[in-house]
Amino acid sequence: MTVIKPESSAQIALIITPQYLPMLGGMERECALLAEQFSRLGYKPMVITEQFGTDFPAEQIEAGVKVIRIPSSAQRSVVVQLRVAAALMKLLLHHRNDVAFAVVRTFTLPALAVGLLKRLRLISFPTLVTAETGGSEDDVVALERLPLARLSKTLVSSNDFLNGLCQANVDHMIEFGYPRQKITMIPNGIDTSPWQTTEAPASVERFLFLGRLDASKGIFELIEAFRGLRQQHEAIRLTFAGEGPEKDRLQRMCSELELDASIAFVGRVAYQDLGALFASHDALVLPSYSEGMPLSVLEAVAHHRVLVASDVGDIRRLFGGRAYICEPRDRQSLEESMHAAIDDPHPRADYEEIIAAVSIERVAQELSSLLHQP
Repeated sequence: MTVIKPESSAQIALIITPQYLPMLGGMERECALLAEQFSRLGYKPMVITEQFGTDFPAEQIEAGVKVIRIPSSAQRSVVVQLRVAAALMKLLLHHRNDVAFAVVRTFTLPALAVGLLKRLRLISFPTLVTAETGGSEDDVVALERLPLARLSKTLVSSNDFLNGLCQANVDHMIEFGYPRQKITMIPNGIDTSPWQTTEAPASVERFLFLGRLDASKGIFELIEAFRGLRQQHEAIRLTFAGEGPEKDRLQRMCSELELDASIAFVGRVAYQDLGALFASHDALVLPSYSEGMPLSVLEAVAHHRVLVASDVGDIRRLFGGRAYICEPRDRQSLEESMHAAIDDPHPRADYEEIIAAVSIERVAQELSSLLHQP
């Protein structure tokens, strides 16, 4: 692929995202990786995000990335959203002559605000809106269910490109009538360097769940499946890494089932500590009800970890027989898949072509090539 460098004075690669570091989630990690790669391509990365806590500075430059945070609130009232949208549009107008292109994460408020400016022809730089979630309940579907969905879709469609992270996103955009000529599919990217320094486990005993502790992630089915497996495999262990609304209930359930000694809760894990986390586990297990292609799955792949996942989104298409795939919402199917991983004398972790497709270098180059204006 030809590397295209910026040639004009408009060199800002803008990333607009509801959340950013130091918050620790897949979206935040992805945006930070993109910003780093845009810098390597010769752009000046700038992130515009929301300020949910007073501990987060309103403006800072860290590792060469300028971050601007718009005051916001977790309550997300109409008034708060209107204020955020107005502040975002003011910033875009202020920087409009310096921006080479903008990547907008999610089909929600930022996509509407940017789309309005595009429709009014107040900004001319190329913009790409990318879905942030996948599966049957992605943010394309969520936008369709909101009041004034037709108007919202018109504004989002005013952006230059509408990107799906997985096939489900693309299918939903087509289903709901978005302009086909604007639809693209560029996945999330990851740091693939651990692939060169890690090895697949010889066997599977230590399972890891990495993500939001929410019932829709299949965490309660996971506890029940793990309990069943322990009757035959007493040495197995399970770690929950992440936070979420169901953490207390999940911990109570573990205590009631007398699983405290074999299940650990480590909370959120900083990005720089993910390597050690994966190294101390053999398999990632993600029994979600709905997903596209979660960043945690791709990161586990980069570390040669065995994968147990529900049959949602692009999991089966991408991994086929190289993952232990279960039916979503099905405790018995999950238990059987985990059992298959444990009993496999040669658990599979051969992901070479997947690694080549999802490197952050390739993804950032695809985005900049698509959006670059000579």
